[in-house]
Amino acid sequence: MTDLPNDTPAFDWAALSRRLEAAAAALAALDRADPAAQERLLSDRAAALAAIAAAPAQPAAGGMEVLAFRCGGERYAFDTAWVARVLPLLPLTLLPGVPAHVAGITMWEGEVLAVLDLRVLLALPLSELAEPGALIVLRGEDNRFAVLADAIDGARRFEPEDMGHSLPMLADPDASYLLGVAQDRTALLDARRLLADSTLVVNADH
Repeated sequence: MTDLPNDTPAFDWAALSRRLEAAAAALAALDRADPAAQERLLSDRAAALAAIAAAPAQPAAGGMEVLAFRCGGERYAFDTAWVARVLPLLPLTLLPGVPAHVAGITMWEGEVLAVLDLRVLLALPLSELAEPGALIVLRGEDNRFAVLADAIDGARRFEPEDMGHSLPMLADPDASYLLGVAQDRTALLDARRLLADSTLVVNADH
């Protein structure tokens, strides 16, 4: 996590946590005969919880939280706002007649979930393929599917300055769902565009 700009005061999460803990402890110790004191403590805890809701979810630096993962020998990331779940690789059922980037379908939460292979979609070098070990479930307003990942690296922060570096293997960024590349070669993919792309929708009744 990066530091806030010098002119932006940091939100004191530790102090807020101490307030909540103190209020909870005092409530537990209160005698039922003193409802007025209990009410004051409840009000204090409500104010602390309201402060959590009002606090910024991320620094006002224009960055975003992303889920980083590896695929085809490279590092990629999705904005966590579009990530519904990370799952171990589930059994896949192959479908005849679908595009090559559709690895198959699987069952998740009682629904049929299409699974896409980014290695094919992004035309990654076949020599760098590794055996996938995880699924990243992406969810939009009207669409949901999973993508294969070799491994999950975890959450990180993607800053505005991480948008200008080049990733040689993607020769045509305009057609590759690419938003930007960090200095360590982690490429941020446009999950929103992927979810909105009608050519990636697989009919569950196929």
